[in-house]
Amino acid sequence: MRTRAAVLRELNTPWSVEEIELDPPKAGEVLVKLAASGLCHSDEHVLTGDLAGACPSPPMVGGHEGAGVVVECGAGVDWLQPGDHVVFGFIPACGRCMSCVSGHSNVCDNATTFATGMQISDGTSRHHTLDGLDLGVMCLLGTFSEHTVVNESSCVKIEKDWPMDKACLLGCGVVTGWGSAVYAADVQPGDYVAVVGV
Repeated sequence: MRTRAAVLRELNTPWSVEEIELDPPKAGEVLVKLAASGLCHSDEHVLTGDLAGACPSPPMVGGHEGAGVVVECGAGVDWLQPGDHVVFGFIPACGRCMSCVSGHSNVCDNATTFATGMQISDGTSRHHTLDGLDLGVMCLLGTFSEHTVVNESSCVKIEKDWPMDKACLLGCGVVTGWGSAVYAADVQPGDYVAVVGV
């Protein structure tokens, strides 16, 4: 199918909103129609090359905070169905590997292809420019698109009455802020804190 996405063709150039070709989901993958995507400073770091090695090289589809509606499920996806609302986790978590079951989903086995931006299942791309270039996707998601194909382990099912423009922020901004406060700043119950730069 064809859809539109914000593509970074080269470092330090503007995002190019263009039509792209999107392959259908393969086994373990879902096609999602995005309803909302957050904009994070990490997206600027991708543009400037400050995240080189941690993200795919251009050309790529940006975005790693998103919420949307499942349109199609690939083979073997049995817990999601078309019409389900999902938020994307910017780090996949399968819930079954040793890291996940021991409480360390932040290092899920499915995150090994994270920096390539290619699909977890087979290391190939589902996103392509109309002139035939494979596109990587930021954080295995590519939420700067009207539609995207992601691995099911990047999806968290949410209730249909949650507003997606707010739910999308759960994918990065909320969890990163919480983790920064609790782990980096060691904020404890009863502490007084100042939040700067919201």
